[in-house]
Amino acid sequence: MSRYISPVLYILLMLVGCVAFISIAGVRVGILEPITGFSMLRKSVFASLFLSLLAAVSIGLCRKEKNIACQRFFFLVLIVSLMYSIMWIGFYLQRSDLPDINDITTDTDVPPAFLNVNFIRKSKENDLRYNSEWAPIQREYYPDVQPLFSSKSKARVFSTISELVEERGWDVVAMYSGAGIVEATARTPVFGFRDDVIIRITQVDPNNIRVDMRSCSRVGSGDYGVNAERIVSFMVDLSESLTRSSMPSLNSMR
Repeated sequence: MSRYISPVLYILLMLVGCVAFISIAGVRVGILEPITGFSMLRKSVFASLFLSLLAAVSIGLCRKEKNIACQRFFFLVLIVSLMYSIMWIGFYLQRSDLPDINDITTDTDVPPAFLNVNFIRKSKENDLRYNSEWAPIQREYYPDVQPLFSSKSKARVFSTISELVEERGWDVVAMYSGAGIVEATARTPVFGFRDDVIIRITQVDPNNIRVDMRSCSRVGSGDYGVNAERIVSFMVDLSESLTRSSMPSLNSMR
């Protein structure tokens, strides 16, 4: 019996893998709409769970056979399909309690206003006007999203920000050193969704400046916390870079 079951499981395993690949790659290159890609991925997870069940049943049915190769293959299918399903289910459960918002900013009173991104967003994509009703939600779920204050010069901070944006591989939309504005587009790791970012440098007083950042998704009503993570990560790296630049080098201490 195992020699009849093995080809079926193999074909089903390949189909699940193909659907998963097409759903992700299709969205990344723009062939599929995000909703379609998510729907295909969700169906691949359900199919993978069903495949796990079939593999487990096959192991039970063929346990009396002495075909070790087929039994190992059944175990392999079971492990691979379970790992794939658990990975995506775990990701969903981990972020399912996050709020349904897609625009995060360090300044909820006067959010940085996009200047050039308005001209590259499509009409069917999310509006760039900030929804003030999201401010208390953001403060509750993402308290670490805060502006950065520094005693460095505005030019130095702007230069450091530019370097960090380049290191991250974001697509720069516009840079205005005089105004202290940087606009860029980042992409999410898996599906490659485009999220637009703006960083604003403000002179608070002669000795201090304030850095604000805003990150918002082009599509989708929620972002699974990606925008908040992007801001917090960038601000941490910016703070560390500015701190390192203020430390005296070993050569200067000799």
